[in-house]
Amino acid sequence: MLTGVRQPSMTRCRACTLVAIVFALASPASAQSTAQIPLRFDFLTPGARSLAMGGAFLGAADDATAAFSNPAGLARLRRIEISAEGRFRRTETSFLSGGRISGSITGRGLDTIAGPVYGMDVDDRFGPTFLSVVVPAGRVTWAVYRHELARSDNAFQSDGVFERLTFAGVTTDENRDIPLAGRRQMAIDDYGGSVATSLTSRVAVGGGVSVAHLSLDSSFARLGLTSLYGVVDPTRVSATAVQAAHDTAVAANAGVSWRASPRLTIGAAVRRGPAFTFTQEDRVFDQDVDLVRAGRFKVPDVWGAGVEWRPAEAWRVLADYDYVQYSQLKADFLDFQAIASNRADRVRLDNGHEWHGGVEYQRLNGRVPLALRGGLWYDPDHVPRYVAAGTPDEEDVLLAATLPGGHHLVHYTFGLGVLVAGVEINGGADVSSETNYATMSAVFRF
Repeated sequence: MLTGVRQPSMTRCRACTLVAIVFALASPASAQSTAQIPLRFDFLTPGARSLAMGGAFLGAADDATAAFSNPAGLARLRRIEISAEGRFRRTETSFLSGGRISGSITGRGLDTIAGPVYGMDVDDRFGPTFLSVVVPAGRVTWAVYRHELARSDNAFQSDGVFERLTFAGVTTDENRDIPLAGRRQMAIDDYGGSVATSLTSRVAVGGGVSVAHLSLDSSFARLGLTSLYGVVDPTRVSATAVQAAHDTAVAANAGVSWRASPRLTIGAAVRRGPAFTFTQEDRVFDQDVDLVRAGRFKVPDVWGAGVEWRPAEAWRVLADYDYVQYSQLKADFLDFQAIASNRADRVRLDNGHEWHGGVEYQRLNGRVPLALRGGLWYDPDHVPRYVAAGTPDEEDVLLAATLPGGHHLVHYTFGLGVLVAGVEINGGADVSSETNYATMSAVFRF
């Protein structure tokens, strides 16, 4: 997306500032980036109970968080409920920061490391993430909620990788990509309402509409060098890119719940993500280039199904499958960032097939009612990656190092809940090699 000019006989600017997803995101989503820093979407269902059970909740959907995850579950609730959650999240994201991606190291200045070097951005965040009110009214149950769909603050600086370059028939190892720095701040808040009703004693349906707001402020700059093998000079800026969005869009969800037997409940839900408008301005100063474009930022849709099985009175086992359409982020948002390379079609962004499982044990006959929970879930690699066609050229090598793809992750979860003075208090944690969550929620029933 940024196309600076060649610095005298030593560097060239590459249009390699592409998106590298996460969510998260996730939930959840999780990661994508203009210039390597991911946007993670958090698509985990809200609430400490569901998080502690591996995010498996579509079959159960038996508290106020069902308004977002599976609104059909609201039909089970026959008392007024107020639910609130606060969540801590730590996300670690790697980015290409330096090293040599091709050719032989020269041993001069910073050119001493063979192979790419990846830095790490750490985003720690804590705050309120979910609030809902549920009100039964005759044969229907209503709910209103506020949900933090995504929030991140990432920053990075790439010193510019050393590489082999062939120009006008001459091949040299004395070449360096232009350094790049940037920061992105993003927040998506969702305000919605849901309603559910029981069609029969076993079948319930529900749906909802929400209004989501996106705030996106990102800035990226190509920087100068003190010398070919020297350090970055942040005062010399040859090109910039700015992404901005302050837009509101409508989203919707729907669900169904079927009590197949006294011990088995099956649920399914779909969440259609909002589509926002964003702008991107690219400037190259010494070429007098100033390009402004508007595009679509589409939050991925999520389709899911789950089961709740109660093998005994005190036990329940849950399992969910979610299909997350991450590829919807490619059109405009990802492709805008790859357009200058003329190779946007080689950037792949896979949809996610997630599997969630959890278990809960309830001890209700003690002085303090207690629930113990545990679970895990499979988070497939859904980070954009560059795939070269045919024999890789020098541009392919750089783009592949910038967008190497991500990893399949397994998240381990645990937590507990207690009932104190009529208030249900739940805590949970989600641990993986790249993201960690800790959450606490409270449910008041009247």
